[in-house]
Amino acid sequence: MVAMKEVLPKYSPFFVSSFRLIPAGFLLVAFAASRGRPFPSGFNAWLSISLFALIDAACFQGFLAEGLEKTSAGLGSVIIDSQPLTVAVLAALLFGESIGIIGAAGLVLGVVGLVLLELPALSFDGSDFSLWGSGELWMLLAAQSMAVGTVMVRWVSKYSDPIMATGWVRFKSHFNSILLTILCYET
Repeated sequence: MVAMKEVLPKYSPFFVSSFRLIPAGFLLVAFAASRGRPFPSGFNAWLSISLFALIDAACFQGFLAEGLEKTSAGLGSVIIDSQPLTVAVLAALLFGESIGIIGAAGLVLGVVGLVLLELPALSFDGSDFSLWGSGELWMLLAAQSMAVGTVMVRWVSKYSDPIMATGWVRFKSHFNSILLTILCYET
């Protein structure tokens, strides 16, 4: 995140995020291929990879980069790392996983901690309040995108090898991020 923060003043957040994904995608696909893992094939495989790419990589990376423009890398890292809270709730709701009393208490403490981190950063200057101007909100959106993506892996893995799919997600996300750059920012 620190390296991204240094590059952001020169390029749009989605552009920066897209170029973080290319080397990772290449390495994962090459590794999976060297291990004999099958390439994705079929409509369902590519549809699941495309949706996974949009949520887990393009949205996550874009929200992350947008948030880094408006908050510190340290605080952003803490907020991003809160995504297991959402994963636990989604796993309980979607897959029937048990949280338990201690897990529920941990979730409550985690949410309280997030509120304490994020509320002081929001400014309520009368008519000048903008939730979208908060880097902390963008970081929270990034964490939620990553959480949804984490839960999506179970669905994606039904149609393609998870390592190969993750590599292709990085490549596809590059193109999603470039498209978002074109749509959201002047060139």
